[in-house]
Amino acid sequence: MSATPTLERKTGVVTSASYQAKALNAESVTTIATNFLKRIGNKGGLKPKRVSLEEGTYAVEVEMKRFTAIVRVDSETHEIKAYEIQPKSEEAASLPISPKAMIIVFGVSAVVHVALYFAFKMFGL
Repeated sequence: MSATPTLERKTGVVTSASYQAKALNAESVTTIATNFLKRIGNKGGLKPKRVSLEEGTYAVEVEMKRFTAIVRVDSETHEIKAYEIQPKSEEAASLPISPKAMIIVFGVSAVVHVALYFAFKMFGL
């Protein structure tokens, strides 16, 4: 038998040791939280609003189109411990009707007014 060296391959998951050793800061926690929210299906319009550190857990508040999410990340293990998605609290609008609706109502009433004006003029009223 010939003595040929055997090459052993170690397979496994490659993890970055520097990532785990790095201390978390507000920017990295925000990135973790927004990436998590994207992975669970909230793709558009993520706006981070606030990050706070309370008893070894970062709380990241992210505003979405119609919801507000609060993601809690452990500062030591970098794991997401909890998240909560709530509908935004609707603030009282200054006008009870939206500007878009006002323009539509004004446009329809102007068209009806012009149509009736010419209809009455045609009949001699």
